[in-house]
This record gives sequence, C-alpha cells and structure tokens, in this order.
Amino acid sequence: MKVLLTGATGYIGSAVTDHLAAAGHQVVALTRGAEQQSRRAWHGRLVGDTADPASLAGAVTPDIEAVVHLAPPSGDVDVDIAVIEALAAPLRGTGRPFVYTSGVWVLGATGEAQEVGEETPTDPIDIVGYRPLIEQRVLAEAAERVRAVVVRPGIVYGRGGGIPALLVDRARRQGAPEYYGEEGVRWPTVHVDDLAELFVAALERAEAGTVWHGVGESAVPVRDVARAAGRAAGVLAAPHVVTVERAAEVFGPLFADALALDQSVSGAAVRRVLGWQPSRPGVVTELASGSYRPVEVFGAPEGPETDAEVAAVRRVVAEVEHAQQNELVDRFLSVFRRQDPVWTTGHGKRLSGFEEIETFTRKVLPGAMAESTAVYDVERVLFLRPDVAAVNVRQQPVRHDGTRIADRPEGRPFYILVKEDGAWRIGAAQNTVAVD
Repeated sequence: MKVLLTGATGYIGSAVTDHLAAAGHQVVALTRGAEQQSRRAWHGRLVGDTADPASLAGAVTPDIEAVVHLAPPSGDVDVDIAVIEALAAPLRGTGRPFVYTSGVWVLGATGEAQEVGEETPTDPIDIVGYRPLIEQRVLAEAAERVRAVVVRPGIVYGRGGGIPALLVDRARRQGAPEYYGEEGVRWPTVHVDDLAELFVAALERAEAGTVWHGVGESAVPVRDVARAAGRAAGVLAAPHVVTVERAAEVFGPLFADALALDQSVSGAAVRRVLGWQPSRPGVVTELASGSYRPVEVFGAPEGPETDAEVAAVRRVVAEVEHAQQNELVDRFLSVFRRQDPVWTTGHGKRLSGFEEIETFTRKVLPGAMAESTAVYDVERVLFLRPDVAAVNVRQQPVRHDGTRIADRPEGRPFYILVKEDGAWRIGAAQNTVAVD
C-alpha cells in the first residue's frame, strides 16, 4: 500500500517508516518542511502541518491507500478534530485504513485491576484529557466505510529514545537514578520496533472500529526501570523516589502526573487476534545492556546487520552476568563453545578445554556471590571476521542492591566470541583486575 504517514520524522515515526518499508509498503511522509532527510526509507514526501488543518487539504490524494496518523496532538481539541476530518474524509466509502495513535494514559490509574484490556472505560489523566474524544471521532469513521483503527502504545523505549532516555539523562545529571510518585508505580511498556510491527499489523489486518493496546510488558516496576537507567548512565546507586510535587517543578504538573501514573495494561488481545509477537528485550534489559549504552564497534560497516550482531554479542555478556549473579552453573557454562575453549580467570588460573572450565565452575560458582556480585558492560567490539569478535568488557563489583562497592577494583574481561550455528559463544576469555 501507499501509506501517508504523519509524524514520520519522529521517534516512533522513524521506526514505523522502517517496518512499513520492510513489509513492502510505500511511505509518503507528511513533513512540516521541504528540507532533505537523509537515510529515510520514504517513497515520497508532502509538506503539511498537523497544527494547521488547512495545510492538509489535498494531502490524501486518490493514490494514497492508507493513513497512519502518528503526529502528536496539538493541545487544541478543535484543531485535532479538524485534522482527523481532513485526513479521513478522502477515505470515506473506500474501506481503506486509517490508523490513529493514542496511548494507554487515556485509561488513567488502573488501581488493583491487573492487565486491563481494551474494553476498560477510559479515565484520562489531564495531559491526555480530550484524547478519548478524538479516539471516538476516529472510530466513528467506521460507519463511513473507513477502516478506522486506534492503537494505544504503552511507554515506548528502544533505539536509545523515549521516556526512558529522560531517566538516563536525569540519573547522569543528578548522580543517582530517580523515579516519580510512589514506591510501587508500574509502567506498561513496548519496544519501539515491536510497536512499529504492530502498526504494520493494524494497517494490514485490523478490522474497522477496533482499539488495540500496544503493550509488550504489562506492568514493569518503575523502580527497576530507574535502576537500569542509572546503569545506562554509569551511575550504580540505589534509585530514589521523587514526589509528584517535586517532579512538577522540573517537568510541569501534567507530565509529572503522567510519570507517576501506576498502570497494569494487557496487550494480549492484539497478540491473539492480529498475531502480533513482540520479541525485543524488555525495558530493563534494554536500558542495562542495549541501545542506551553506546558501544564502540570496529571492523564492520554501519547498518542494521552490524547492530543486530552487536546486540547478540551484548546478550552473551548479559547472560554471563545473569548466570554469575544467580550462581547458575549450567547457564554460565552454556556461554562457552564446546570445542577447545580457554579461560584465564581473574585470579590467574588457566583453564583449557570445556571439561576443565566445567570442573572449575561447578566448584567455585555455588556460593561465590553470597557477599557481593558484579555487573558486566560491553564497551568495545572488534569484528576480526564476521563470525569472530573481540570484546572488551567493564566488570564492576556491586552489592546485591546494585550499588557500587567503592573500595573494590574493577575487572576488565576480554572475550573472543565465535559464531557457530547462528549463535555466539565464548571461545577464549581473559579476566584482568584493573589496578590504579
């Protein structure tokens, strides 16, 4: 389909562009200016502004087969209704899709209810006060033979952006991670690339008049998100809660209330009906060891294929961390290749072959984390070949609450990873203690 996409230059819009193009659709971007946009997978571009409904006249030409409206609301209900009218009217009588982007904040606080679904009545917080009205205006187009669909994303993360990036920045600036409201606040979340795949599914398969929750994880404790944001910022400290009143001084009262909103929202319906399968790492994992922590990469060209390989390398190192922290012997051993691995431990013990590594690990790992543990962060990756990577890792000793042990030295593990049968495994490892 040829798809008119508003908000195409934005955080979510960039991901949706990529996934629409990958699915074979032609993206016509609606942008406010005619400046060049490099490396965009756009088929074409139109100039218009969703803050000025009159500028949208003629945007939906007869060859436009679908509209995905991602641009944020203007803050003026009459303007936003006029935008819906301008974009939807040319589709009437055609059965063509019109997909509108709302958000789970229209549900308000979910209280004791767990994983509320699309049938739950709206109770919007002030920052999205009139959004339910716009949703209903969109869904009413189904009676005019427009395949009108509403998507409500959760808190979007991934690609180093979204609200979690704000938490990373705040942790870096304040020297400690923070979150807002009360101790038990939870956020429904979704990775931006999973969400983009949902927009493709909604465009292709959703029935007229339907609403879908774009939620990968239904209720992530924001304290955990804040801790991971601190780690992404290089701040290994316990997160602290900031009252809504104090947060309002920084973000304004409307956004502060949104950050403090406690929700548990289900994304089960869209999985069941549209076959959407979110597959990216959860928000805590993504913050701790994904796109929010830059990695220097050498020996491979820039692009999505290299990004995918770096992500796979990071997952191996994250598995080392998880297995170490939880004293999981078999999972730790699973990161090594079976054929002739070698490992020099942090205490200088040289191990050759899988059997030696297994014997040593089964002896020393159980009970080793009783007093403290460590976190592992990939800092540099050198691809010696497409299937061989040299990996520099920073290892920091931490208490079980995740805070840094200041009087203990760091480690500098160095791994040679080998890709066999599609999976990266450690072929050689050297653990070195960093000494001032």
